Amino acid sequence: MKTQIRNKVIISVVHQGQVLLAEGYDPHREFLFYIPVGGGVEFGETLEAAAKRELFEELGVTAHALQFLGFHESHFEYQGIPEHEIMFHYLCSIDDSVREALPETGTESDGAPFAVSWFSKDELAAVKESLVPPGIYASLQQQF
Repeated sequence: MKTQIRNKVIISVVHQGQVLLAEGYDPHREFLFYIPVGGGVEFGETLEAAAKRELFEELGVTAHALQFLGFHESHFEYQGIPEHEIMFHYLCSIDDSVREALPETGTESDGAPFAVSWFSKDELAAVKESLVPPGIYASLQQQF
């Protein structure tokens, strides 16, 4: 059992009234979920530097201004293992040229691809119960 709190950055990429979210699946709970792209903060790294690194590693996005939205604390189980994360949430607004250049899938640090999807305000409301971390819906609604 894990006994460590994971510090993580998550970045909501937005463009023209839509937000880009990564798709995840927990086979243990048979739970499909959606989460902003992101990942762990490395020792000695600032939160903003971690967010920029994750944007580049997962989507190839560089040199964009980030807006800090707040943090979320989450206790959950993933694949039957208890987890505890503090997620620092950033917003990244992109323009048309960046959106056109985005890959069709994101890339994990181990090279594994993951699905990404764009959600409008109404589409986001339809998947509200599948958003991770809990409580992120309110933060995202303020961006529309």
